[in-house]
Amino acid sequence: MLESIQANRIMNAPSSWKTSLRTPQACDHVVQLYSEPGFLASAVAHFVGSGLAAGEAAIIIATPDHVGLFARALTRQGFEVARLADKRQLLILDAESCLARFMVDGTPDRALFRSLIEDALDSVRGAGYSTIRLYGEMVDLLWSHSLDATIQLEELWNEVLADQRVSLLCAYQIDPFDRHAHRGLLHRISRSHTCLIPVDDYERLDQAVSRAFLDVFGIHGDADRLREMFACQHSASSTAMPSAQAALFGLRDLPDRVGDAVLDCARRYYGA
Repeated sequence: MLESIQANRIMNAPSSWKTSLRTPQACDHVVQLYSEPGFLASAVAHFVGSGLAAGEAAIIIATPDHVGLFARALTRQGFEVARLADKRQLLILDAESCLARFMVDGTPDRALFRSLIEDALDSVRGAGYSTIRLYGEMVDLLWSHSLDATIQLEELWNEVLADQRVSLLCAYQIDPFDRHAHRGLLHRISRSHTCLIPVDDYERLDQAVSRAFLDVFGIHGDADRLREMFACQHSASSTAMPSAQAALFGLRDLPDRVGDAVLDCARRYYGA
């Protein structure tokens, strides 16, 4: 029964990251992995821009360098970023400053965090916008210092999403094929999210993972069935993701040398 539920969620995962970001539902919490800032900028601009075009508002909590990338990407889409900020349809906050306002002894303080985010939401709603999308990368600044604190922050975000009925995109600068990340980090992160965006090209990922399973595990039929089994047994069953990514997650229970071999092959084929 559990495998059936997991398989259904995997099959219902969006066919591209643009689908995930175009029309998020209230309480959606999407996480994106990225290696190249260009992919991040494209995704954030698509997420924010789709909302702005529909008359929604957006809050961006990011580093200054990334804010510049996002602003240029939105400008290329035809948005006047300064005008949107003036009328509070777009609110931009500094990620490091925001993080410093609610971290206490290395741990996110629930009351301080909620006050910060709710004040930002109230400011935008006060300008007449009822539907709001948020992008945040405070977790990306935090995870390399304390994964436990990062997971606590993700759960605090989930509380806010449930109470405020808003959607959130967050991002981590993590190589999706990194063998060490697949030994625990990505599994813990994904459990706090409704959807995982691992790469910019889902079709190319699917092909790369299929070829990697074939290289490591043998003939076509056996490799395909094994990949499907790993995808269905993947433990983060509440997180929508491409089936190829779920299959990679399923490698966690194998000896490290086997999982590493698949990841290395998949990286090579994806980049070819």
